[in-house]
Amino acid sequence: MKIIIVGAGQVGKELIKRIKKEWYITIIDNDENKLKQIVEFLDSGALNRTVLIQGDGTSKLILKRAGLEDAKVFVACTGDDEANLEACRIAKEHNVPSIYAVSNHIDHDAWFEHEGIECINKAVATASLLERRISSGVVTATNIGLGKGEIVEVTILPTSMLVGYPVSKFTSRRWRIVAIFRNNKLLLPTKKTVIKPGDKVLIIGEPKILKHIVGLIRSGEAQFPVQFGAEEALLVKSDDHINMRAVKDGTFMAKSTKINSVSIFTCFPEFSNIKHIFETEAPDQTIKAEQLKLCEKEFAEKVKDDDIGIIILPDLYKEWPLYFGIKTLPVEIAEETLSPVLIGRGTTPYKKILVPVSGSFNGYRALEIGIEIALQIEAEISAVYVTTDASLEEEKIKIIQDKITKFSSLYKQEINLIVKEGNPISEVAKLSKKFDLVILGARKGKKTNWFSPYPPYHMLHRTKCSTLLTCVGE
Repeated sequence: MKIIIVGAGQVGKELIKRIKKEWYITIIDNDENKLKQIVEFLDSGALNRTVLIQGDGTSKLILKRAGLEDAKVFVACTGDDEANLEACRIAKEHNVPSIYAVSNHIDHDAWFEHEGIECINKAVATASLLERRISSGVVTATNIGLGKGEIVEVTILPTSMLVGYPVSKFTSRRWRIVAIFRNNKLLLPTKKTVIKPGDKVLIIGEPKILKHIVGLIRSGEAQFPVQFGAEEALLVKSDDHINMRAVKDGTFMAKSTKINSVSIFTCFPEFSNIKHIFETEAPDQTIKAEQLKLCEKEFAEKVKDDDIGIIILPDLYKEWPLYFGIKTLPVEIAEETLSPVLIGRGTTPYKKILVPVSGSFNGYRALEIGIEIALQIEAEISAVYVTTDASLEEEKIKIIQDKITKFSSLYKQEINLIVKEGNPISEVAKLSKKFDLVILGARKGKKTNWFSPYPPYHMLHRTKCSTLLTCVGE
């Protein structure tokens, strides 16, 4: 993610030291000597991600040169509050998602509040830290209990995908919304509490994924699949062509997304060749391979691990059990783990992605995942809405188009909306022939049978390209 920092003084330098490993940084300051001091503590990797600009941080021309249009975060931390305020105003005019200012005098805090700019007062921040240090029994919110969890506070932007949805829509094994501050009041959310712009939400979860969740919620930065987990799990039942297609999908995901490691589970002893394929195609990943004695049954237990971000299966599972109310293995795993499950049909690289939407949260969650993947691999993405009669649903189609436009603006990713008439399952299956990846959103616990088929589950088995299923909680 990209951050612009105006001011290379003590605050600016300390901030850069803390974020230099993960951010693309542009720092602006009039003082050439201050900029030179920053170079001294950056390693080669950080230097490659850092741009130094000597100039006035309140100049629109300078800020344009700095790439203000692409910035996800803007920080003004000079010793001049008027300069900080003006720089933040310009950032606000350019719709930078997250804007922060340092206030050097407590009487100036009102300036920033009046402009709707979040400010951190030096004196207040220092006093607050000292208070926590001298007050016995107070635990800071960085590490809690055994150190396995962490709490962060996130301000919800008007463009955040959380806006307008109840807390129950966001179910994860690894992070949860536990409190909301709204209009200076604390709310303990129920399942029906709706998230609104300006809410400050407290999220508790595992430290290694919370930074990715914050990036996802605040700035629309592509994080897939780290919001679910950092590891890929692949099942290979044999070395025939169907299973090797899934291997092809697995290597593509491993080298193209933010996966950190790959676990290969096989149902046969000779898996060294498959491991070698991954080591060749995705050399930066940690590759593990294991033979399972009980194959699918044992695999279903293995993928319950909290760090699994994506689960890949070969295209071996038939649709017909769904008609009798029996959920297939891919559906069972998706519901049980709430991690994305990919049926690998080998249609890589994913140059064209299709996401069915119906106006429900499930479809929009799938669309968000599709956008994240598209951003990471530079793919085209289309959403499809299937209706029995488009002329009777013009208002709903407009609502869906407006929502898609919102996602497009948030992520700076073009999204094409396709409207089809007919049976959703059949139309998506036919359309999938023109795409490389289909992404489906589903609701955990939904029943399906011959009389009332649940479209996402049937689409999973009937599409012609690689297809990813993601479930949200009941």
